[in-house]
Amino acid sequence: MKLESNLPKQSPWLYTAPLLNTILLLLVCFLFSSGFVVQSGVTVEHPQSNSRLTGFDRAHIITVPAGTDNALYFDGTRITTAELRDKLKANREGDRRAIIHADKQAPFGRVIEIGNIALDLGYEIAHSTVPPKS
Repeated sequence: MKLESNLPKQSPWLYTAPLLNTILLLLVCFLFSSGFVVQSGVTVEHPQSNSRLTGFDRAHIITVPAGTDNALYFDGTRITTAELRDKLKANREGDRRAIIHADKQAPFGRVIEIGNIALDLGYEIAHSTVPPKS
């Protein structure tokens, strides 16, 4: 004897709604997580190092490119050393961390000078590097 269901047939749209919801959720997660990658916007050639440091995901980015014109960038905008000190002083709340993206051809004294400014104002600093090529 064959059993028959007395329930009405369900619409196919009922099964596609959870699928669309899942696809949209994944899309939103991928779009938001792509903004977590730290990029300075200024091209520099980083020195190589085996070290790895975590916890600087919301840090300010200070970029020191190579050259003799003493260029300096704070979160992607070009500034002077005096303006850097003022911007770091203005940020009294939140994470007090800075990542120094310095080109390996940048003057070492300039990189140390920028690091000392941040340290004097109570910031933790990290120097960005790339892992060595295997």
